[in-house]
Amino acid sequence: MSFQYVKDHPVRHTYPYGANDVILPYDNAEALAQRISEVFATDPKCRRVIVPVEPDNVEEISACEDAGMRYVLDVQLRTGEEHALMVAEPDWVANQSTDTKNLELT
Repeated sequence: MSFQYVKDHPVRHTYPYGANDVILPYDNAEALAQRISEVFATDPKCRRVIVPVEPDNVEEISACEDAGMRYVLDVQLRTGEEHALMVAEPDWVANQSTDTKNLELT
């Protein structure tokens, strides 16, 4: 399976991405869910799969949510094109504590 890392996509200029974040093109919910599973199986270091969709496109956002993704933020590319970023994270990322009071600093 081939996929594109965010570092090689124009979205890289819009948020602080991880080295192994992957970007996928929009597709139907079933295909997205399958591709997301394949990405996480292929690259265990991948922390995020991102699908940029048109802002306010309820059909695309709904399909991403049906595939297990969640909305994160709207971004604007350097070309002026706007996207809503939908994100899927593997369990090992999603289940990490968000408690910052007891955060161990090194």
